[in-house]
Amino acid sequence: MAQAALVRARAAAALALCLLAGCAAERWSYTKPGLTPGKLDQDLEACRRQAHRPYWFAFTRSARVDQEALNQCMQQKGYAARPDD
Repeated sequence: MAQAALVRARAAAALALCLLAGCAAERWSYTKPGLTPGKLDQDLEACRRQAHRPYWFAFTRSARVDQEALNQCMQQKGYAARPDD
């Protein structure tokens, strides 16, 4: 009985860590001369689709985006990518 409780406690702790890791995801900003909000949204959505990794384990769709691939896609479109402070 005590062993089952220990397994449940470890599983709960692992789940909590996974959730915290997802919430702590780094945020990025993209800039480009002459940028309009509509164009940024359009380019971000196209790059998110390209960088989406459906086979990655994650609780949310946004956590299944390969940030490096997203940044490369945006840079190919002429954006400067930088992490937010």
